[in-house]
Amino acid sequence: MEEAIPLTIDGYAYSGRIVHQPDARLAPIVLVGGAFQYQNAWGRLEQGFREVASVVTVDLPGWGGADRLPARYGFDFLAEALDQLLLKVAPGPVNVLGTSYGSAVAHRWARNHPERAGRVALVGTMAHLTEAVRDRVRHTVRMAEQGKREEFVESVLEGMVCFSPRVTISRRSTVIRCLSRALHDMSAEDLVKYRENSRRLLDHAELPGGPGVRVPVLVATGEHDPLATPALSREVAAQCADARFTTLRDADHLVHLECPEELVDLLVRFFSDAPLAGLEYCHPVERFRHRARAQLPAPRIPEGR
Repeated sequence: MEEAIPLTIDGYAYSGRIVHQPDARLAPIVLVGGAFQYQNAWGRLEQGFREVASVVTVDLPGWGGADRLPARYGFDFLAEALDQLLLKVAPGPVNVLGTSYGSAVAHRWARNHPERAGRVALVGTMAHLTEAVRDRVRHTVRMAEQGKREEFVESVLEGMVCFSPRVTISRRSTVIRCLSRALHDMSAEDLVKYRENSRRLLDHAELPGGPGVRVPVLVATGEHDPLATPALSREVAAQCADARFTTLRDADHLVHLECPEELVDLLVRFFSDAPLAGLEYCHPVERFRHRARAQLPAPRIPEGR
């Protein structure tokens, strides 16, 4: 059974949905997507998760079918919007997946509400924006504002896709074709939302100071991700109290489209506290454990479970 939930926060309308799984063996899984992700467009990821848990998705203010959100609102505001939804549909502990842009929201929510976060997975995330990434984001915004759609599409793709002919990327041609079409089809309103979301990313992307995420965290990305590179993603894992880190083989930033079955398997294992050792589709999982941010970088422990 699917349930839609209309919401508002500070005057901005947004919505969530939950697909109930009566035979769930895991706590509800919450999906928080990236800059071009709609709440009903998770495809194979959602289908895989629905076999084991109820699934919650959301169009937070600023993207999807929600109202546009000015860039002055940071990720803490979006985390509270997510919390408002979860208090209605899943007030108990939940497992949360944040991908790309959505990983910042998932991180803030888990940090602010550790008592309701079971486990958290961050895919395609980074602890800070490099100057190269900042320059690329600014360039995409300029191309969108100037109406240069071809240049906009090309720049977005170059930031997310590994085009090297020496590298194997699963389903690369299909993913490029689908994403290109979606970018070409963006409406004027979609482009305004992209502009504000990009400015929010530039202004508020750094991980907050103070206590880090205290619940178990899995950080993952594609081994060839040109945006949230393995090094940048690994920094996030190193700043969590109890984290695992890995990269998926033959994938870049669009790992959820390139190897969805493998990603579902990895995440279901993590959410159910199953062993993560010896998985053929990803590199060996590293474990980070420490008590204080001042101890970074933490020692790495081979993942034995």
